[in-house]
Amino acid sequence: MNYVVDTHALLWWFTDNPKLGPQATQIFQKCEQGKNVLFVPSIVIAEALSIFDKKRVAFDFRKLFTKITKSENYFIISLDLSILQKMIDLKDIPELHDKIIVSTAKYLNLPLIAKDSVLRDLPHVNTVW
Repeated sequence: MNYVVDTHALLWWFTDNPKLGPQATQIFQKCEQGKNVLFVPSIVIAEALSIFDKKRVAFDFRKLFTKITKSENYFIISLDLSILQKMIDLKDIPELHDKIIVSTAKYLNLPLIAKDSVLRDLPHVNTVW
């Protein structure tokens, strides 16, 4: 199955953080086995780099980035006109990064792996955690 992934989920998977939800953990495990494909909005990579630069989480950004770009089960999705058009209709998401991530999920018509309760409570987004 295919999913879009939020920043927390991606970082918590790559840092073995126990905060990652059980359903999200299974999805990532299946991705590693080649059974799932995860689409990573480019803003998630940018946020991960920012977190790395600020040293808020200890992880090897280059290793994470290389694994994602070399994997057949992770795909980085660029912010483009189609996703920007989806953003126009999202009035109930105040945070820009979240709006881009949700717009990506809506554009691809895929569930979103996210812990954020604001995103999980949206009636128009299918989320898993």
